[in-house]
Amino acid sequence: MEDRKAVVAIFTDAKITIDGELNEPAWQTAQIATDFIQRAPAEGQPASHPSVVRVLYDNEYLYVGAYLYDSRPDLIVVHDITRDSGAGRQDSFGVVLDTFRDRRNGYNFSVSPLGSKRDLQFFNEGADANRNWNAVWHIETRIQEDGWTAEYAIPFKSLRFSRDEEQVWGVQFYRSIRRLNESTSWMPIPSRYRNYSQRISYAGDLHGVRDVRPGKNLKVKPYIFGGVNHFASRGEETSGDLDGGVDVKYGLTSGLTLDLTVNTDFSQAEADTQQVNLTRFPLFFPEKRDFFLENTGNFRFEAAGNNQALLFHSRRIGLAGGLPVPILGGARMTGRAGPYYLGLMNIQTRSNRDIPANNFSVARVRRNILGNSDIGVIFLNRQSRLPEDHNRSFGADVNFLLFDQRLSASAMLARTRTPGREGRDWLKSAETRWDDGLIRFSGYFLEMQTNFNPEVGFVRRPGRKIIHNEFGLRFFQGRDSNLSRYIREISPHLVSEQIILPGSITETKLLRPQFRVEFQDGSTFQLQYIQNFERVSDPFDISDFTITSGDYHFNEYSVQYSSNNGASLAANIGYRSGDFYNGAKQTLDLGVTFRPNFRLTTSMSYELNDIELPQGSLALHLIGLNMKYAFNSKTFVNAFLQYNNDTNRISSNIRFRLIHRPLSDLFVVYNEVRDQARDLNDRELALKYTYLLDF
Repeated sequence: MEDRKAVVAIFTDAKITIDGELNEPAWQTAQIATDFIQRAPAEGQPASHPSVVRVLYDNEYLYVGAYLYDSRPDLIVVHDITRDSGAGRQDSFGVVLDTFRDRRNGYNFSVSPLGSKRDLQFFNEGADANRNWNAVWHIETRIQEDGWTAEYAIPFKSLRFSRDEEQVWGVQFYRSIRRLNESTSWMPIPSRYRNYSQRISYAGDLHGVRDVRPGKNLKVKPYIFGGVNHFASRGEETSGDLDGGVDVKYGLTSGLTLDLTVNTDFSQAEADTQQVNLTRFPLFFPEKRDFFLENTGNFRFEAAGNNQALLFHSRRIGLAGGLPVPILGGARMTGRAGPYYLGLMNIQTRSNRDIPANNFSVARVRRNILGNSDIGVIFLNRQSRLPEDHNRSFGADVNFLLFDQRLSASAMLARTRTPGREGRDWLKSAETRWDDGLIRFSGYFLEMQTNFNPEVGFVRRPGRKIIHNEFGLRFFQGRDSNLSRYIREISPHLVSEQIILPGSITETKLLRPQFRVEFQDGSTFQLQYIQNFERVSDPFDISDFTITSGDYHFNEYSVQYSSNNGASLAANIGYRSGDFYNGAKQTLDLGVTFRPNFRLTTSMSYELNDIELPQGSLALHLIGLNMKYAFNSKTFVNAFLQYNNDTNRISSNIRFRLIHRPLSDLFVVYNEVRDQARDLNDRELALKYTYLLDF
């Protein structure tokens, strides 16, 4: 890219006190990065309020000081001060660093005017983003008479970079002014990119950093765990537990990190959100355990489509039927070696009830080619000591980004080997996308053969071919448009999909035109019509009713509105009505979020599926209540309660967290599941204490 901006970091041997005031004389010696450009609402126009950024460094820290001017600091929006929250809902400033200057991967450090921190590690320009990555860094902010300030100190030992004497990094600064729904950046970024802050190929350059090292990067994190539990579903009596373990992180090279874990515990993980399944196919539940979330982009190998087929899904390790399986320990090496990106993992579980001990191995290698493109391979193995009890997966993929990233194309080929399931065990996938801001098109072909069986992955509809196409337009309302006062974007969209069984038999055929409007305050309205055909080969149950074999035609419409999610009171409502197999269905979705101040957030969700079938009527209710309270930016409590009348189950999760020092926590967690249909009540109270030793 031509015309990249550049800023020079100035060395200082003076003490920089991180207090948000930017009053040390050294700050006045630094170059400034300013003249931010709007991405929205008026793409390419100067920011409505100036931002001035300076960069310093010493032997240990990279310092960033930002003065974010605002004519109405009394109207600054902050809803949440807990770590890793509030993105898109409040005022913020962020720093993005591409420490290897590969224009693909990097780190994002952002902050709100009240000092709440958010950090993430991203890959492939945000296509894979690890929002659960946490680093040691320091930040203080101050609200001033004419805006607000942010003062960063990012330790070099928290980053991975080369050992070159002189560093040249990619850098981007960005800002959000929520009351104006305005997003700006130092280097301009086209508005067609949703994850604009991670579009590091559009970043500027950071010069001047010399004679620094990433450090030993040795982190030792022991933990102590104590708990009391009563698992009636397993037939266990009330019991106590006291245990411990340790995680170790070591930087093997400037780009490769080794992680070791012994006696891994996941007591701090939040509970799964219940879902209502009105199909005959399994539901996808995301990973929520921190150990597996870190550097997840290094292992990602996903076929085209949204969670249709993943060769590796870490929930298959250490969980069975939603219940934990003890993990003895494991090792993982991730990072970069020259043009290669590596992800190697080996995990050993213990035997648990009728589940034998298993060893899980994953090896993923990718290589950069042609600028922003890559090619890669993956191997997975699950194996126990039982005879013929193993499963292996192999795969290769290639991904291209062309024409200033407007065009992307990818292809994938994978195979599994399972005793007793030989032959027809391939997965084939190809996908292409075009997005130039006005026209959006995507299409993919996916074939999962009958015996394709990735036991360390996830497949939603095996033994099928899927042909999927989407076409859409995005009309942005320019500054001179009569609608620009109210409307930001108008997006008509058309989706078609066909799913084919062996023998070229159509199982599903879908056509879905939709119309979406985004308003200037961030609220949205969407209208869509769905025409669907489903062939049911085998009967299946929905609650107490059976859907028989046959061909079914659906016609359904839906309307949805979501209000400004940056307001103290935000809501969304959706309504769907139409055919449902040989009956009818109406669905109502409601959600309300109330943030009276930056400490307290409460939200309620309600889903009703009112179904009429020849066998009778069925009303399925799913109710969720979530509360989060922050005593300060390091101490907070979350409470989650959900009721599902289909399973007659009430689940609750209460989690208290105290960050007593950087990346060192005290967790107190209470989980309870009441299953009234089976007269079961599982309860667990756990305490976990971690302490990071950082060398």
